[in-house]
Amino acid sequence: MATGSQQVTEDYEQLKELLELYPNIAIVGTEGHPPDSYEIEYTLRGYVKEDDVSIGIGQTHRIRLNLPFGYPHFAPIAKPLTPVFHPDFDPAAIRLADYWQRNPSLPELVLHIGEMICGSIYNLEDPFNQEAAEWYRHHQAQLPLDTVTIADIEATTSDLDILEDGDLGSLGLERRDVPVSQPLAAQFEDSADTQYIRDLINENKIFAANRLLAELPANAHISDREELQQHIGKVLRKVDQLFKLAEQLESMAKLTEAMEVADNIKALAADAPGADALKRKIQQALQAAPAAPGKSGKQTEGKPPAAAAPPLPTKIAGKSLTWIGSVSFKPIAVAIVVLATAILTITLYFKDQKTLNQAQASLREGQLLVEKRQFEQALETLEGAKGMLSGLTILRVRKDTQEQAIDSLISSTELQEGLKGRVLYQGEYIPASVAASLDELGRLTDQAQALAGQNKIEQALPLYRQALKFATDRNLSKQQASISEIVQSLELRHTLAAAEKAEQGKNWDEAADAYRKALNLSGKMMNLGTTSDITSRMTAATFRHELDQSKKAFTQSQWKETIKYLEQAQQAIDANPSVVSEKERQDLHLLLVNSRLYFMLSTAREAYEQKNWPQAIEEYQSALNLLTSEPESTGSLRGESVGKIEKTLLMVKIAQIQDQILAAEGKEDPSLVLNRYKEIHRLIKESAHQSDSAVKGVAQKVAEKIEKQQEALLQRDKIAWLEEHFEEIFRANYPTFKGSRLSQPKAAFSKKIGSRLVFTLTCMERSPGSASKLELNYQFDTSNGRWSVYNY
Repeated sequence: MATGSQQVTEDYEQLKELLELYPNIAIVGTEGHPPDSYEIEYTLRGYVKEDDVSIGIGQTHRIRLNLPFGYPHFAPIAKPLTPVFHPDFDPAAIRLADYWQRNPSLPELVLHIGEMICGSIYNLEDPFNQEAAEWYRHHQAQLPLDTVTIADIEATTSDLDILEDGDLGSLGLERRDVPVSQPLAAQFEDSADTQYIRDLINENKIFAANRLLAELPANAHISDREELQQHIGKVLRKVDQLFKLAEQLESMAKLTEAMEVADNIKALAADAPGADALKRKIQQALQAAPAAPGKSGKQTEGKPPAAAAPPLPTKIAGKSLTWIGSVSFKPIAVAIVVLATAILTITLYFKDQKTLNQAQASLREGQLLVEKRQFEQALETLEGAKGMLSGLTILRVRKDTQEQAIDSLISSTELQEGLKGRVLYQGEYIPASVAASLDELGRLTDQAQALAGQNKIEQALPLYRQALKFATDRNLSKQQASISEIVQSLELRHTLAAAEKAEQGKNWDEAADAYRKALNLSGKMMNLGTTSDITSRMTAATFRHELDQSKKAFTQSQWKETIKYLEQAQQAIDANPSVVSEKERQDLHLLLVNSRLYFMLSTAREAYEQKNWPQAIEEYQSALNLLTSEPESTGSLRGESVGKIEKTLLMVKIAQIQDQILAAEGKEDPSLVLNRYKEIHRLIKESAHQSDSAVKGVAQKVAEKIEKQQEALLQRDKIAWLEEHFEEIFRANYPTFKGSRLSQPKAAFSKKIGSRLVFTLTCMERSPGSASKLELNYQFDTSNGRWSVYNY
C-alpha cells in the first residue's frame, strides 16, 4: 500500500503523462516536493462574466488545485484564478467533492474540471452560482462550447503478433450476442453525399463520416445536420475517453481490461485512428506477460517436468494394490474439484462478460433512441440494461461504472424533458402543446404578412390582431411582443395614410389629430418605417402642436410646462430642421430662452422666501449666465434685469452668511463670527453695487460689527492672559502674600479709557489659619502693548 507521499508522487507522474495527450491542458506551476499544489491552465472556450454585467466566452482559464492533509481520502481543493461563469464555480471554490467520491483520481479530476469549464458538465439543482445556473438552463442548446480532446493518435506501422479471428471464437468472445443498433435515420431525401454519411455512421465509421460532413458546404441541404453533428460529437468524445482509459489500464498492468476497452473503441468507431495499434500493443503485452502460477497448464520454458511421485499402496476389499505410474484417488478428487471450480469461474466470467457487453450495447441503443426522440422506448431500454447488471457475479466490480453511465443518460436533460412531453424548439425545451400553438400562430402571421406585403393594411390588421390575441391567450410572451410591434407599425402606417388624406382635403384639424395619434404610436416603436416625406410632415405637425401648447402655458405663467413643450418642439425639428421656416425657428428659440429666464427667477424667488439660500443663489446665478450668453434673445430685458439680479444675488449671499453668523454666535465662537463678517465685507467691496445706498447701509453696519467683534476678541485674549499669569502678577504687587497659596483666578473687562483696556483680576489667598479674596485693577495699553496696575 502506497504511503501518502508515494501517492502524491505517483499522481504527479500520472498527471504529467496524461496531459501529454491533451494539448489544451497544461501544468503551469507547482509547489512542494512532491507537488501538493498545482496551477493548471485550460485553453478551452468557456463562459466568463465581463464587467460584472455581460456574459462572454473566454479562451484561457487557470485553476489552483491544493491537495489537503488526508489526501486522497479528502478531495483536492480547487479555486479559479481567472473568472469562470459556471453553476458549480464560486470565486473561492469549485464543487468537486461529489465527483471525487465516485472517482478519486487526480488525473481524471483535472480532465473533469476542463469538461466543467467548457460546459459539458454542470449542476442546475443545487448550484454554487444561481445566476450562472439560470443562464445555463436557458442556453443548454449552445453547450458544450468546447471539448476536452486528446491529441491525434497516429497508427503504428510496426508488425505485432495479434490473435486471429478464430482465436476469439474459440474463447467464446464473439459479439454475436450484441444487438445491432437500428440505422440512425431510415428515410431522408437529401443528397447522395449526406446519405453516404448516414451509411458510414450506421457502419460505425464515425471519423470518416465526420470528415465528409465537415467538407460539405454550409449551405448544403441536410435536413438533420445538427442531429448528425451532435451524434458524431458524442461518439468522438466517448472514443477519446476510452483511449485514455485503455492506456491507464495498460499502465496499471490490467491488460485484460485494457483489451476489453480497446474492443469497445472499435465497436463505437471502427475507423478510430490508432485503435488497431492500441489493440496490437495490448495483445503483445498480454503474450509477453508470465502466466500466473496455478492457472496455466503449459510447461515453463527451460525447466524439465517435475519427477513423478512414487506409487502409493491402496487397499481394496482387504487386499493391497499398487498402482504403478499413477496417483491415488484423493489427489485426483482434489484435482477434479479444482478443475470444476476453475471451469465454473471461467463460465461465470464469460457469462458476466456477455452481460456487460449486452448492457453496453443497450446503453448505446438507448443513446440512439434518445437522439431519435423515442424517449419512452429509450427509458425502457436503459432500465433493462440496469436490470442486466444486477445478475453480475465475478465482474461485479465493473457494475458501478456501467450503472453510472446508464443513470447519467436516464437523468440527462434531453431524456427527462422528452419524457415530460417537452421538445426542443429553436434551442429551448418547451411543451409539445406550446410548440403546436407556435405552429398555429405561424400560419396566422404568414397570412397577415402576405396581405401586408400587398399593402392591404386594413385586411392585414384584423389577422394580426387575431394572432396577437391568440398569443396573449396562450401566454406566448415573446411572440406577443413581436406581433404587438407589427400591429403598432401597421396602425401607424394606417394613421399616416389617414393624415395624408386629410391634408389633401385641407382638413387641418383632422390632419393634426391624425399626426398626434401617429406621434403617440411612434413613441412606442423602435422604427417608424415611413417615407421621408411623411416623416417631415409629421415633424412639422408635431412642432406646431407643441408650439401652440407652449404659448398657452406661457400666457398662464406655467413656466415649467412652457419649457417642456418648447423643448419637445425643438427636438422635433432638430433632426429635420427643413420642415419649418427660419423665422419659426428663431421665434421658438426666443420664446424658449425667455421661458427659461422666467422659470429661473420664479424658482429663485420661491427659494428666497423659504430661506433656501443655496438654491436661490444657484437660480439667480443661472439667470445672470443666461442673460449674458443670450444677449440677442433677451433683448431689452438684459439691460434692466442684469443690475437688479446682481444686486439681489449679493443680498441673498449676505443673508446666507448672516444665518451662518447667528449659528456661530449660538456656539459662542467669536473668531468664526468675525470671519463671516469679513466675508460679507469682501463681497460688498468686490461688488459693482457697493455705491448703492442700500448696500452702503449694510456695509456700514458690517464695519461696526467687525470692529466690535475684534474688540471682543482682544478682550477675550487679554482675560485669558491675566488668568494664566495671575499668581505672578499678585506676588509682584503684594509681597506680603509671598508665602500664601493663591488659587481660583478670575478676570473681567471693566472699561475702556482711550487706548487703555481696564480689567479687574481677583483670586483666593490662603495662609495658615486664614483665607481672603484679593483684587487688583490691571490695564493694557493698546498703543504700546504694555501691562500696568491701574490706579483710579
